[in-house]
Amino acid sequence: MTGVGRSVFQGEEIDTFGVVVVDVAPNFYPGEDVIIVRLTGPRAEQAGVVAGMSGSPIYLQGRLAGALAMRFLEFQKEPYAGVMPIASMMRASDYETRRGTERPCAPQSGQHYLRAVLLGAEGDFWQRMAAPLLPASPAGMAMRRIETPLLFSGFSEQTLSASAELWSSLGFAPMMGGESVQEGSSGAPLEPGSAISQLFIRGDFSMDMTGTVTAVEGDQLLAFGHYLFNLGPVQMPMARSRILATLPSLMGSSKLARSLEVIGTIRQDRLSGVYGRVGVMPAWIPVQVELTGPAGRRSFHFEMADDPALRNLTPFFLRSALFQALVAGKLGAEPSTVRLSCNIDLKDGRRITVGDYISYQERLGFLGAGSEIAEAVDLVTMSIGALTVNTFDPPPLRAVEVTAQVEPGERVAAIRSIRQDRLEVSPGDSLHLTMTLQRTSGQEIRFTQCVVLPRYLQSSTLTVIAGGAAGLIQAEMQSNPDKYRPDSFSQLCALLEERRTSDNLYLQIREPARGMVVDGEELTGLPPSILRTMNGRGSERILRDRVLAEWAIPADCEITGLKRMTVRITQPRTNWPDDVQDGTEQLFLE
Repeated sequence: MTGVGRSVFQGEEIDTFGVVVVDVAPNFYPGEDVIIVRLTGPRAEQAGVVAGMSGSPIYLQGRLAGALAMRFLEFQKEPYAGVMPIASMMRASDYETRRGTERPCAPQSGQHYLRAVLLGAEGDFWQRMAAPLLPASPAGMAMRRIETPLLFSGFSEQTLSASAELWSSLGFAPMMGGESVQEGSSGAPLEPGSAISQLFIRGDFSMDMTGTVTAVEGDQLLAFGHYLFNLGPVQMPMARSRILATLPSLMGSSKLARSLEVIGTIRQDRLSGVYGRVGVMPAWIPVQVELTGPAGRRSFHFEMADDPALRNLTPFFLRSALFQALVAGKLGAEPSTVRLSCNIDLKDGRRITVGDYISYQERLGFLGAGSEIAEAVDLVTMSIGALTVNTFDPPPLRAVEVTAQVEPGERVAAIRSIRQDRLEVSPGDSLHLTMTLQRTSGQEIRFTQCVVLPRYLQSSTLTVIAGGAAGLIQAEMQSNPDKYRPDSFSQLCALLEERRTSDNLYLQIREPARGMVVDGEELTGLPPSILRTMNGRGSERILRDRVLAEWAIPADCEITGLKRMTVRITQPRTNWPDDVQDGTEQLFLE
């Protein structure tokens, strides 16, 4: 059989191309057939199957047969493609009639986000977060879904290239383009073959992807002919689109597009295509960035699409925009230091504030220049991930405000040693400590502190720990992993707001105290009979010591590393007067 297809190759005017049916691939997806066709005509011979043609309606004998959805691998000599039958696509609208009976299928990765906030992200963190949404590898596959052009506006080549590989693995063709606009369309009703865009971010930075409308009935439409993320019920912004040019390439041709005004919402993202409603407006999350740096003071404003189904990837979309905003405050690739503060407003009225002091370091997983910017951005985006992707039924985001001050130069100091003025001390004595830190340049910095010990100490030893925030948190996680596993949303918010910051040198005194960790709570000083009774229930961990005191000593640099020292106590008290409850007194710094 022969027929025609409809798509936009330039501007907003719909053009046609020829189609010759080759055969049918039965059960290509479980229970889903795919029609194999060859495209004909000047456009097809020049550009082949183009990224952005996804959803182009295919008519055989004047009847709608389906949508262009599949293509073969690169370097094909003839433009063969796969068509998703319209009967399969119509199931997306059937799902919409049952909307409300399904919960968004966003993966619950909140604990991974929280751990990354506390300890920093590993090099492959974002690949692991996106893994549930990654399609199968195309290696050895005869056909795969047509790539969808993902247009970045307001981004530099450096920012785009840093994440291009992950975008490509998600089935997109990332490219740079001009700013999206809110008006300028002809205003004509959408029809089969019209170009549309799904938006992720709009404003000073924008990110959107382009496809083609397959069928229209009233205010309802079907498009793309394949899934975007296969998330089921969604609520993503939908806009008209103008095709600036069609770019032929042997590696895979693509449309260069520009999104226009938002006209509705994509409501279903299914295996066989997407379903949208015109006139149903989407929700947005405003983001404001105030930046001060060597390049002066700058402000950026943009909005993120608010979709519960996509919350596991929303931090990644935001990460690209924030990285570009903060890079604008630097002078070239020179090392810098970032003072960061972020207010995250929730729709239940709560405001969560996170911040830190982050300086340039050669760290595994970053490419040198820009590592400090990447870490600052990760703190914001991972905090949002922890707040929105969890099992606590979190309230939606209302707004995000980021304030950053970028200062030239590297300010990092690693703790090298901690020393005491004498080998043994008695209860009530003053313990003089000297902590030596070293800058990357080799310069040494010394902090001296005097700690007054309680008069009533039963322990024969004390442990003194000095280090940076990340080192101390990691040590605590090793001894008590449940300490940073929140049991409620309020506890999660508290962990984020009370997080230690890198511009402090933390000094901690611990004493031996047999106890037990139960559901993250440290119970010390338990009698042996209680320990024997509770041990072996399955969720408990033996506790070897407890914190007597902790201090944060301000430092004008990022502190890294951790050092321990054992202090011997002579003549510890075996009993104490009645006016000293539980044998404890407050330690303090002189």
